[in-house]
Amino acid sequence: MKHSSSQKAFTLIELLVVIAIIAILASILFPVFAQAKAAAKKATAVSNCKQISLGSIMYQNDYDDMFAPYFSYYSGPPNYSFGPPGEYWPGLLSTYVQKSQTATDGAGGQQILAQDLSKIFFDPIETLTFPTTGGYGNIASWGYSDDICNWWEPAHVPTTYVPVNGSQVAAPADALIFTETWDWLSAGSTDPGYPGSALALSYFDNDPNPIPPGYVGANGAKETLQSPHNASYKMTVGKSEPDPNGLNVTGFIDGHTKAMPTSQLTHQGTHWSISGNGQWP
Repeated sequence: MKHSSSQKAFTLIELLVVIAIIAILASILFPVFAQAKAAAKKATAVSNCKQISLGSIMYQNDYDDMFAPYFSYYSGPPNYSFGPPGEYWPGLLSTYVQKSQTATDGAGGQQILAQDLSKIFFDPIETLTFPTTGGYGNIASWGYSDDICNWWEPAHVPTTYVPVNGSQVAAPADALIFTETWDWLSAGSTDPGYPGSALALSYFDNDPNPIPPGYVGANGAKETLQSPHNASYKMTVGKSEPDPNGLNVTGFIDGHTKAMPTSQLTHQGTHWSISGNGQWP
């Protein structure tokens, strides 16, 4: 006696239904995964900036409450010098945050370069590349507030290059010290691969001959800040200002850090004022 056997298989309609279900699930889950990844990068950026802000506080404790200079060696008007070797603020704070890869750590005239710095000085959302030549130790994702280091001033205000003292800050919890910048000052400023310039011009810097050129009438924050999180575009030459709807990870003088709407930094002077009155200084 012969027994008939039949082999069951998916029909075309059943297969299409399964594929449609998988596609629907993927369309739902992939954006969730992307959002989770972006949130993780933002959390890392907040943590990195907080460590830098705390490093600045430790530096102040060692230097009679004086903030770190933007650059540690400058000789010129008003004829003062912090003394060699010349080091940008990321190199000065690196020993308080995480030691740089430079063995001499800036001693003997060897400047700490961007590639020597701990990754704490960079936002993981940025594309991190380094210049192949030159001593560009001023590159980091976060810029140092010019209202603290006094390296760039509002129009008709003499530049002192001398950082302020902690006693001059009326509201440390409201005044920022570090905020995210784009590569307006570093080498290859038209290349968005570099993470930042390490100098954040403030809302009050309204130089009629700004750097970079083409921003006449804009304030320094609009010229130099970046809004890398939740932004629809990245700041480059030709943009009038960073995306106001983006988020900018910012560190404050008292050590706390948060991701805040970039528009609060580019359209208001509240967090730039060390006097606590929303005005310069």
